[in-house]
This record gives sequence, C-alpha cells and structure tokens, in this order.
Amino acid sequence: MLAQSLTESHETMLLITRRSGEAIVINGTIEVKVLEVKSGRVKLGFEYPPGSSVFRQELFAKIQDENKAAARAGEVGKTTDPVILENVVRNLHSLGKGAGNPADVQPLTKDTGHDTRDNKPKPNDR
Repeated sequence: MLAQSLTESHETMLLITRRSGEAIVINGTIEVKVLEVKSGRVKLGFEYPPGSSVFRQELFAKIQDENKAAARAGEVGKTTDPVILENVVRNLHSLGKGAGNPADVQPLTKDTGHDTRDNKPKPNDR
C-alpha cells in the first residue's frame, strides 16, 4: 500500500493506492472497498453505521448550497412538515442511486397519503 499526503490550499489529502478487492477503514466504522476498476472508472462499495449519510460530492454541495439559501431566506427555524421532509429525503436517495432524471423526482409538497415507493397506504390511513 502506498500512502502519502498531498497539501494544497490549506487542505490535506491522504493518497492511498488500492487494487480491486482491497479496502480502507475510516475511524474504525466506515469501510470503503474497491469493487472494480474498468475503463478509467472505479466502482466503490461502502459499509457504514446505521444513521450515517453518504452522498456524492456534487450532491452534497448542492444540499449545502440549498441550506445556505434557505438560511438567508429566513426558512431555518420554521417547523418542517414531516411529509415534505420525507419527500426531500426520498428525492435525495433517488438521485444518489443514479435516477438523475428530473421526471423521476417527486414534488416537494404534501402527498396523497400513500407511499409512492410501494403504493401501500400509510399506517394512519387505515
């Protein structure tokens, strides 16, 4: 394993060389495994504790930008509707899984009371 540090613009980046099938462990709880290297692309697998969040960098940056814009607009501190919050999380997960098509993203409004993922009524609708 080759490990070195790269310092650029006040940030430190640890560089580690791994082959397909090899992994690294972060903080003793997060494992990042190289699953495949093919045609200049690397497929990574992540094992992490329940409750942790993992986002692609570009999606995380978008979330941060939207949070900052909401804070500037005075939206922070207001009560968040749990149904709207669930739709936001569902949309983020679908984008993280590569949906990427705007038509696949649910509107960020109250839904009809049904879970659109499996079309089952919610417990409070029975």
